[in-house]
Amino acid sequence: MNRILAFPLALVLILMPLGPLAMAQEVPTRTTVTKLKDEIVRRISSGRSNVTIKLRNGSELKGRITQTQGEWFTLKEDKTKYHRDLNYADVVNVRGRGLSKGAKFGILTAIVAGAVVIGALISLKHLDPFEHGVLR
Repeated sequence: MNRILAFPLALVLILMPLGPLAMAQEVPTRTTVTKLKDEIVRRISSGRSNVTIKLRNGSELKGRITQTQGEWFTLKEDKTKYHRDLNYADVVNVRGRGLSKGAKFGILTAIVAGAVVIGALISLKHLDPFEHGVLR
């Protein structure tokens, strides 16, 4: 029984790492590279250069984009403070860091609503309808 299960188990263990390796070999199209380049240039020009970049090999880099030239850009990593030159074709995704406008609006709304509720509770605590008497 053990010999029957040993062959499929060995086959699975040998072929398992080939799946992610084959998926990582996806070749980027020109439109994808152009979109990434436009996104990075837009982030530099708008001053929102803090980004999280996912590379084709699966790793993620966090840092600040410092410059762009031709087919590459420079990223100053947060942890190591080293400058890395990255090719646009090596990048899968660029995301900004920080809170979105919706999240900021939600936080502000919660603070204002909390202040209104606290103010209403304090005013109800000090409300005495019979303070000056019912009949004057």
